[in-house]
Amino acid sequence: MKKINLGGNYSGETEYRYPNCIALCETMAQNSFSKLIPLLHKCRGEKELRHLLAPMIVLGLFKDSLVTREVVSWCSTARIEMLQYAVLLLKQVDYTHPFLWNMVLRGYEQRNDQWKAIQLFYQMLYSSVIPDKFSFPFVLKACANARALKEGEKIHCRVMKSPKSMDLFVQDSLIFMYAKCGQINAARISFDTMPNKSLISWNSMIDGYVKQGDVSAAFKLFDSMPKRDLFSWNVMIDGLGKCGLIDVAQQLFDEMPERDAVSWNSMIDGYAKCGRMEEARTLFAEAPNKDVFTWSIMLNGFVECGKIEIAHNWFEKIPCKNIITWNSLINGYAKHGNPAASRKLFELMPYRNLKSWNVFLDALTKNGEIELACKIFNEMPSRDIFSWNTIIDGHAKLGKMNFAQELFDIMPIKDLVSWNAIITGYRQNGQAKEAIQMFTKMHLDGQKPDSLTLATVLSAIADLGFLVQGRSVHAYIDRNQFPLDGIVGAALIDMYSKCGHVHMAKGIFDRVTSKSIDHWNAILSGFAIHGYGSIAVSLFDAMEESPVQPDDITFISVLSACSHAGLLHAGHQYFEVMRLKYRITPKIQHYGCMVDLLGRSGHLEEAFSLVRNMPLKANDVVWRALLGAAKNHGNIEIAECAARHLIELMPHDSSSYVLLSNIYGCIGQCESARDMWKIMKERGISKTPGCSFIELKGILHEFTAGDTSHPAAMDIYFLLSNLTHGLMLAGYVPDLKHSLY
Repeated sequence: MKKINLGGNYSGETEYRYPNCIALCETMAQNSFSKLIPLLHKCRGEKELRHLLAPMIVLGLFKDSLVTREVVSWCSTARIEMLQYAVLLLKQVDYTHPFLWNMVLRGYEQRNDQWKAIQLFYQMLYSSVIPDKFSFPFVLKACANARALKEGEKIHCRVMKSPKSMDLFVQDSLIFMYAKCGQINAARISFDTMPNKSLISWNSMIDGYVKQGDVSAAFKLFDSMPKRDLFSWNVMIDGLGKCGLIDVAQQLFDEMPERDAVSWNSMIDGYAKCGRMEEARTLFAEAPNKDVFTWSIMLNGFVECGKIEIAHNWFEKIPCKNIITWNSLINGYAKHGNPAASRKLFELMPYRNLKSWNVFLDALTKNGEIELACKIFNEMPSRDIFSWNTIIDGHAKLGKMNFAQELFDIMPIKDLVSWNAIITGYRQNGQAKEAIQMFTKMHLDGQKPDSLTLATVLSAIADLGFLVQGRSVHAYIDRNQFPLDGIVGAALIDMYSKCGHVHMAKGIFDRVTSKSIDHWNAILSGFAIHGYGSIAVSLFDAMEESPVQPDDITFISVLSACSHAGLLHAGHQYFEVMRLKYRITPKIQHYGCMVDLLGRSGHLEEAFSLVRNMPLKANDVVWRALLGAAKNHGNIEIAECAARHLIELMPHDSSSYVLLSNIYGCIGQCESARDMWKIMKERGISKTPGCSFIELKGILHEFTAGDTSHPAAMDIYFLLSNLTHGLMLAGYVPDLKHSLY
């Protein structure tokens, strides 16, 4: 007996014997295939479909185009797993007309299996089937939904070579594809080259501009439209509302010839997003037909404005609550620091979806309730990538990087958010080396970084002073043409500054065409920390002439630059400019800079007076600046006072004890110096050993005081011994005034 297999791996389930096949086919033939459609509709799964198709293939019934058309048509509208049989049939029969291929293309596209649709289009070409005016729109829509820009561009090239290049339907699909893939300029070129434009063409372009956030271009196009429909008005109103131009949206809304529920919802949502809830409430009252989305918009608006009690009252009034309204209120309580209410609502929910679990999980992690978050995570009936990313990010924010790494390692699928969460977690927890290692693994894994990834890893590199790695990342940024106008440019400037190459940082700064406050702050900080006070001051003057307004971080850099350069008078001036001209209330960091500036300049009494009289309670940074200045100028009274405050604030920090001990040693009070070391010993406080890094041939070496673990430790100490001996022979006399022995 001959066996027939329709393809796939079905463990012998597709084996059929000829007598049964022939009987079934004879039945079909006798009834002129009138029973074919009912038989197809009775199919409930793949097994039944194979039972029907196998005998038909045996007798070659698919040579009849009517039979093929009926079967392919049914498979294209059935469940997605049936589509593979339609594809198999198309391969087996010599059917060169694109009609049936288009049906299967549309079937994959409508079932959200976009890449299968794209692959089928290429199979269609391979089978010498010439695409028609329907084939191109179906596959271009699949490219748009899959954000497959490269594939879309290839198909565009084929369109240009085909007779359908001027077809209006095909041209509209090209505009849609480019706009959906974020290539609005390419979409506009396609639009401008169209000899005849349909209403769909205009609407696609306006919608594309709105989704890209370019509302002014959309509005210009909207004004020049020869004809508008309800979609045109709604898209424009929605775009204006989301960009905060709600008054302009209101003018358009008033001019609309007709409105539907979308029009009213867009306007109410626009007012809610602008925080103008009274106007939103008025429109809500006027809306003729309120649906569940209208109620949800109002509820979410009150949540975003922080009016959680009003939001809850609104929730109680909703005539037909759905899962969206429940999730919105749960999220609202979580955002405003009431996880208990969020949990209660979650438990009261009549039914939950994955979004509900994720909202509650996110609420717990943001409020630091990581143990309960882990319990909920384990109880979830199903998880998606958002669930995994949320729990990883929650552990990372609490500094539990070991748990975060374990979760990251076992998660089934990783995306860019997952990698960013783990890299940012290491960076924020002071584990810069691990952050760089994860970035390298990310690259090896084939995941492409975004601007956030690059900015984070550049910050980690800056922390370690790892210049070779920094240059490598910089080269990657240039190769992939990442814009320097955003966070990547600011991170590059900061990295080169902290690695000691401030002039390279200045070169990056000069290349940035549209400088933001972050770029200015990064370059000012770079010159400040390297002691280029006059250059930093000149840059600040240039910043004042630019459209960018300085913020509180800017003045920290400027005051720090004045402190390092000893520009006492300029420091006083900028402190007053900050308060009087820019209305920036000084923070503890600004007072710390002023104390450091006064202390370095020898004005210890004025610095001490500023610390005692400032409106904020002095922190460890302020007292340490005062203590350092007092040590340098030998003022034992102020030094003792600063050290006592430091010890009170940070009783387990060894630096305060050591500094005060050194001051006592400096003025000859050796007994008092020894007492500080005794106190440290009694309290179980040990001096933190000094640590330094050096980069050599792309490898970062770490050294700790008294450490002999480095492979070349003996060679290093031998070289140091020779250098010390050479210095002594040259007449160098060490300064031992801070030494107790």
